[in-house]
Amino acid sequence: MLRPKIVFDTQVIANISSQSIATAAWDNVSSYISRKCRYEISVNTFYELLSSLANGDEAHFAANQSRIRLLCSPAGRKFLPLVGDFVRGEVFGLGAKRLDFNPAQLKLWAEVVLAAKSKADLQKGRVVLRKAGHAGRKYGFDLQLLVRQIAEGKQSHAERLEKLRRGDLTASTSVSWSNAVLGLMGVPANDTNRAKLLSALYAAHEYDKSLYEMAKNHNYNFSQHDTDWIDSQQMYYLADPSVLFITCDKNIRFRTKRSSQRLRVLSFNELVTHATESRS
Repeated sequence: MLRPKIVFDTQVIANISSQSIATAAWDNVSSYISRKCRYEISVNTFYELLSSLANGDEAHFAANQSRIRLLCSPAGRKFLPLVGDFVRGEVFGLGAKRLDFNPAQLKLWAEVVLAAKSKADLQKGRVVLRKAGHAGRKYGFDLQLLVRQIAEGKQSHAERLEKLRRGDLTASTSVSWSNAVLGLMGVPANDTNRAKLLSALYAAHEYDKSLYEMAKNHNYNFSQHDTDWIDSQQMYYLADPSVLFITCDKNIRFRTKRSSQRLRVLSFNELVTHATESRS
């Protein structure tokens, strides 16, 4: 039997960093992951933590950097690609479309961020990697480009929900939802592929349906819930049946409750229980 793959939500890392989650609990889980699991890093979680670093000032750089260090700390880590490419490979056996976001590139980005001595060094391309094959080279990161990309994704999502609220768009059906997702991934929209997608993305589909229902509520403020778009994206990784998605967000678990994949959306406390029981 393959070992489960652990994927953390951003809030888990934030809570460990702020010590809302006890250090002892994190140490217990880290040990469990190294002994019994595989550890994979969601590009969405990585991006959200990078966004916090980008939006923070120099005085908070070390604290924001430490959260990325925490994300990368469990042994045997592997970066996951963008969700569209992940599903292309996992469900349809197709190659990646966005080669600039491949796991090796994401790993390099993390190494550069963690090697930076200041936010200014990172922005101005003054980061040195002290490892073989990188002598004489300096690296940087366009933090504002990253911020704009995330902001555009959230804005596009909010605009779609607003159009649904106004009646400018018809409510999504399983067919229209599947067609839209397949189109974004560059996969032909036919009955076979729609069935494969809906089976693999059961939780993601249920999550999106819950957002469409909330869009009808005029008291629901899209700007105050802009992370819903990223949470929806996180559910795509459940297309791999060995993935366990770990979150502190009760809304994610509630919105996916009708999906059989909900059993693989665990709270951090549930993961702590698994870790503790594995020692008995």
